[in-house]
Amino acid sequence: MLVLKFGGTSVANAGAIRQLISILREKNNPKMLVVVSAMSKVTDLLISLYQKAAAHDVTYLELLSHLESKHMEAIEELVPMSQQIDIKGRIKMIFRELEDLCRGIYLLDELSDSTKARVMAYGERLSSAIVSVAFQHHGLPNVLVDSRDFIQTDNNYLNAKVNLKATYAFMRDNLPQADLLVAPGFIARSGDGKTTVLGRGGSDYTASLYAAALNADLLEIWSDVDGMYTTDPRKAAAAYSIEELSYEEAMELAYFGAKVLYPPTIAPLVAAKIPLVLKNTFNPSHKGTLISANPTPSPQNVKGISCIDHIAVLTISGSGMVGVPGVAMRLFKAVALECINVYFITQSSSEQSITIGLAEAEGEKAAHAINEEFAGDIEQGLLNPVSVETPMSIVAIVGNGMVQQPGIAGKAFSLLGDHNINIRAIAQGATERIISVVLNTNDAHRAVNLLHDRFFLAVPEKPTATLA
Repeated sequence: MLVLKFGGTSVANAGAIRQLISILREKNNPKMLVVVSAMSKVTDLLISLYQKAAAHDVTYLELLSHLESKHMEAIEELVPMSQQIDIKGRIKMIFRELEDLCRGIYLLDELSDSTKARVMAYGERLSSAIVSVAFQHHGLPNVLVDSRDFIQTDNNYLNAKVNLKATYAFMRDNLPQADLLVAPGFIARSGDGKTTVLGRGGSDYTASLYAAALNADLLEIWSDVDGMYTTDPRKAAAAYSIEELSYEEAMELAYFGAKVLYPPTIAPLVAAKIPLVLKNTFNPSHKGTLISANPTPSPQNVKGISCIDHIAVLTISGSGMVGVPGVAMRLFKAVALECINVYFITQSSSEQSITIGLAEAEGEKAAHAINEEFAGDIEQGLLNPVSVETPMSIVAIVGNGMVQQPGIAGKAFSLLGDHNINIRAIAQGATERIISVVLNTNDAHRAVNLLHDRFFLAVPEKPTATLA
């Protein structure tokens, strides 16, 4: 079994879908399952659609018409005119559902997370229906399935957590027996039957769930870049694609900003030891990046330099923290209750301060929650009010080989210091697989270039692709 996932740019229009079809035709595999994202930018347009409707902006109807025309144009280019009636009728029915839903938002002035998820799910429902029909008319008979019938989640509608046991059972027991299956990514269903979505980028995760449940031989994720890069090509022109990575290295790089891969994707593959290949739909001859349990040994100890921008750094400090158990627990509980994700944690050895990094957009909310939690301590002068620093960036150096190679952190810190780049905070994981530093955003771009040049001296030919 081969599972393939094609991203939004790979199904963006009729030309891209034809390229996808040519890739499948070259596959010599008796059983395949293809997961597709919404057409490029469609999810953003759907979000704008419900926002306009909720704001009583009647131009949501124009946006709806634009979306319908976009999908109809793809059908007209992919399917012979004599065969268009059925698929156009199905697409029109889906758009009438969407129109009714948006009219309800407009009239009732109500927009819950459940409703948002329902609207966002239409992108994958539409693209998978069109891709399935296009396959049929280009000599690739297939069965279209609805991923909502197989992926069960909780009721966190916009970033749902998957019930893996139930999901794997549904997939193994109920998927049709066909040589080629087509499934929408991103969408799922809660235990009480409501549509949920798996977070932006969740189609990668959908594909890995199918791969793990079906014990696939390989998962291929196709986008518009030649795999995972040594760093973001938009920040360092010398960046190039990495041939092989371990699961752990790929997870670290994805978590710290390598957008070619949605971070949760790796987890379902690890236990089943299913390898993953990142490939470029528009440059299929490029070997891409292979991610597996046991990558070929490489003399390169550092595998990549990643960077997350738009970070807020929050610090709580004071003598009242020293020797007092439970301070960290209270801090993280306050942030967790606001459903805020923490990217970075460090604590001074004297226990007088704890610093965390999180999304800049959530900085003030997190600071308010922490100040509320420690209001009594602050009032007594035991702690200082939370300080918030923006705009900041987290730069991370990733590589399994750093465990055996001493001095990498020293080289990095010396390099940044020699170029007058101030490091605000430092953290190194216990596995020694990642070293991350917090910098002012104004210095981050230069820091990435300096570190990349230092650890990747032998630079291959500059790639032609750009990071999505």
